[in-house]
Amino acid sequence: MDSTAKPKQSMSKWRDRAAMALPLFLATVSVHAAGASTNWVDTATKGFLTPAQLRTFSAPTQTETTAGEPIRVVVSMKARDFGKLRDLADAVTRRANPGYRHFLTPQTFLERYAPTPRQVERVVAYLRENGFLNITVSRNRMLISADGTSGTVKRAFHTPIVHFMKDGRLVHANSRTAQVPEGLADSVLAVLGLQNVTRAHTMAVRGPRTQAVTRAAAGTAKGHAPMEFSAIYQADSLPSASNTTVGVVTIGGASQATSDLAQFTSANNLSPINVSTVNTGASNGNYDDDPSGQVEWDLDSQDIVGAAGGAVRQLIFYAADLNAPGNTGLTQAFNEAVTDGVAKVINVSLGWCEADAYTDGTMAAEDQIFTAAVAQGQTFSVSSGDEGAYECNNRGFPDGGTYSLSWPASSPNVISVGGTTLYTRADGSFANETVWNEGPDGDGKLWASTGGFSAIEPTPVWQRALNVSPRPAGRAVPDISFDAAQSTGALIYTSNGIEQVGGTSLSSPLFVGFWARLESAYSNSLGFPASSLYSAVAATPSLAFDVTSGNNGYGGYGYKAGPRWDYPTGWGSLRMKDLAAYVERNPFAR
Repeated sequence: MDSTAKPKQSMSKWRDRAAMALPLFLATVSVHAAGASTNWVDTATKGFLTPAQLRTFSAPTQTETTAGEPIRVVVSMKARDFGKLRDLADAVTRRANPGYRHFLTPQTFLERYAPTPRQVERVVAYLRENGFLNITVSRNRMLISADGTSGTVKRAFHTPIVHFMKDGRLVHANSRTAQVPEGLADSVLAVLGLQNVTRAHTMAVRGPRTQAVTRAAAGTAKGHAPMEFSAIYQADSLPSASNTTVGVVTIGGASQATSDLAQFTSANNLSPINVSTVNTGASNGNYDDDPSGQVEWDLDSQDIVGAAGGAVRQLIFYAADLNAPGNTGLTQAFNEAVTDGVAKVINVSLGWCEADAYTDGTMAAEDQIFTAAVAQGQTFSVSSGDEGAYECNNRGFPDGGTYSLSWPASSPNVISVGGTTLYTRADGSFANETVWNEGPDGDGKLWASTGGFSAIEPTPVWQRALNVSPRPAGRAVPDISFDAAQSTGALIYTSNGIEQVGGTSLSSPLFVGFWARLESAYSNSLGFPASSLYSAVAATPSLAFDVTSGNNGYGGYGYKAGPRWDYPTGWGSLRMKDLAAYVERNPFAR
């Protein structure tokens, strides 16, 4: 049994130890409420309403919120010895390192890298002294949530909260950098939940069931049942993922998606899937099904199972609180998946502007979580985005040469999966792929594979040798791609019957299912594969279907596909049979 699975047997024991870490004398710990003489220190949560943001939001008028307006915050704590945690995350993926594949367990993370109980005590006491209530500490001590008001936020974090109108909606955000007293600077990384202006969105593209269209040079474009993708991408010879647990991060519950998955497995004569849902935020949060999200979770779960060969050990929906402010619910969901340490591969078909994630502190908080996942041998797979080169430009409305990316796809600690348009031969086998780009819709919004390079995240070592123009000045996206076009998308079971759905919300689950099969074949020992994939495909280009035509922009802008790695599709889609043979013959790490 792999080291990640071991904590599951004693999960209740270490959960109890984590809960008992806050001693009964907590009330006696005094961190005085900050006053005028406090030495304030900046956190990673910047002032959200910069002049540039105000221009973007067209919000010239702001009014400070009343002191009693409710605000729920999530304080992201600093990991202890984060530099060593990053080194460990690197070591477990490098065969030359003595720590190769010696994955961290959640319990060892708690002992070595989580904030200390004393640090948590001080932050909790500080929140209480400043009027916050319902304070809850996550099991791994990385997140502290609390109910407060605009007044308690201003007093505790030295920033006012202001109102303004955006797209006809009254929203709020912090107008200055969130700060903490100097005595808490070694503990508090960021204060999340201070803005409700921007929120993550799903990456599914719904549309009518399309007729097959044949292009002589390319092949036939048509919809595909989830079970068909395995043969198309040459994964049929691999064992199923029956030994591997996968996770799917959702916003709200997935009861309908669970029911639809049961209908899918029954229709395909598959054994029932062991499905569970973990509510990851406040115990009194809203985990009802969000009708607007169920097709997304349908797409995720059915295509994961289809790509996985019809079986997984378990599928866990990690449900974020629908009512959580900003994107704090997703941060808590990511953290819970890592704290559990059970799911080896975790799908995230969600994203939002990386500049906003950086500004409000989410990027800093989640990068710690994703780093811990890599150290634990877990792989987050994230949809690169459906906005072409324009994620931050009003969600895909073309803006010339002003390019931007989606978060968390731009994290160097996740696999970012872009999109293609898939063409098949008469016998159903793979024929060709181009960059997925449907052009602007009737409202002018571009639908295309998001790719480019980060303005914030640094270039990871495994991307430094990329031979592409322009050279990436930061983390380049995506890493790989699979089918994402609505016209060639997945035929899935929904509450409305069978629908045809595409988007990078399809491409990421396909990778999750395929990668789970390889993990199962190697007793869940492969771990985070980014560096391995880059070195393998660079040395053996035949491991991928290279996408060389198309672009992800509009009107002459955007990035063009070309030989080898490119910005719209990364390395292209993987030939799973050949990749499996490569893994068998070669040390699968740089």
